[in-house]
Amino acid sequence: MIQRIQTVWLALAAICGFAMARVPLFTATLADKSSRTFLATESLLTFALVIGIACLSLVIIFLFKNRPTQYKLAITGGLLSAGVIALQVYSVENFKKSINMIQGTYQWGGLLPIAMMIFLFIAAKHIRKDEKLVKSLDRLR
Repeated sequence: MIQRIQTVWLALAAICGFAMARVPLFTATLADKSSRTFLATESLLTFALVIGIACLSLVIIFLFKNRPTQYKLAITGGLLSAGVIALQVYSVENFKKSINMIQGTYQWGGLLPIAMMIFLFIAAKHIRKDEKLVKSLDRLR
């Protein structure tokens, strides 16, 4: 049953995770009017966690025969995404302290872990809904 709606949400979560490795999270304007960007690859822990969650999302797609495990892993991935958000903020704050910046702005890449968390929780909701449907059909037999 790979063609279920949760597959779309899990695939979107994986895309967000893999895209986070390439897009800037924060851009700072330095005192000499040059700009410097902060990428997720500059923080090893953040990068490893994001790629791990993206790979987990892909693995969850193929666990369609074991919905309870699929549900638990989707919830775990969503909670880990919340941890990525905290790590991202911590890393950006350290980046701000390490350079002489005048002004800084978060880029759209900073929203990707939030989107990834939302997609994983929506997928978990649909997995749970499928499990309830299967249990109700088993009761009818």
